[in-house]
Amino acid sequence: MGAHLGEDGRYYGELPCRWCETHINQAGRRKPRLYCRTSHRLKTYGMWAVGLVSNLF
Repeated sequence: MGAHLGEDGRYYGELPCRWCETHINQAGRRKPRLYCRTSHRLKTYGMWAVGLVSNLF
């Protein structure tokens, strides 16, 4: 499992979503897709922001 960079500079194969571990087919994208849904990306960034603010106080 894992995506690989092809000779044409595109990613092929599958990578797991960083939030839920679902495998995402990269289908020849130029940048690897790291989240299966937009909400999973927003949850990750939201948790990062909450952690940053909580460390300040």
